[in-house]
Amino acid sequence: MSAENAPVAAGVHAVVANPQRISAAAYNQARSILAQAGSQTAAKSHPIHGQKDVPVGYGTSLLAAARDEFRRTDRNLPAKDKKSDMSIPHYNAIHDAARVMGIDRW
Repeated sequence: MSAENAPVAAGVHAVVANPQRISAAAYNQARSILAQAGSQTAAKSHPIHGQKDVPVGYGTSLLAAARDEFRRTDRNLPAKDKKSDMSIPHYNAIHDAARVMGIDRW
């Protein structure tokens, strides 16, 4: 049985490889999610236009920059109000944006 067809134990998330490319629409939607959540980095980034898709690195860079920005912004919040060193709304926005682009690792 190959690793990709191996069963996954209950409660364990299967790790799926990131796609090589993401659609411009998915990138733009993720960018919007992050900007609406307060990411200045995402707000200042340029929307993709005139291209069908872009390398996944565009999306992973966007997610990493927003994550780092949110962690800096939220560093003084009490631990009970944070998940992965950022506020829960920021954490949710990062994961919503990643899901839109089909990205699991960034």
